[in-house]
Amino acid sequence: VRVRVLARDVSLAEEPGTSSIQNVLRGCVDAVADDGHPGLALVRVRVGDAMLLARLTKRSAALLGVVPGRTLWVQMKSVALME
Repeated sequence: VRVRVLARDVSLAEEPGTSSIQNVLRGCVDAVADDGHPGLALVRVRVGDAMLLARLTKRSAALLGVVPGRTLWVQMKSVALME
């Protein structure tokens, strides 16, 4: 089974907390790049053998200290099952 997770549905956190988001995995930041919008960044996170993308504001990325090698919690708001 494959799943599709959109970057807009992914958030990052230092520690998981009480939240309505139930899909939470520990991951390691692999890369950070500029998004098409000047206030946003795309963050690639390795979770096991898989890579996930998160779209964050640059302010949030700076507050979390998002840099390659940083371990964070990946929170997914929704996941689509693919055939």
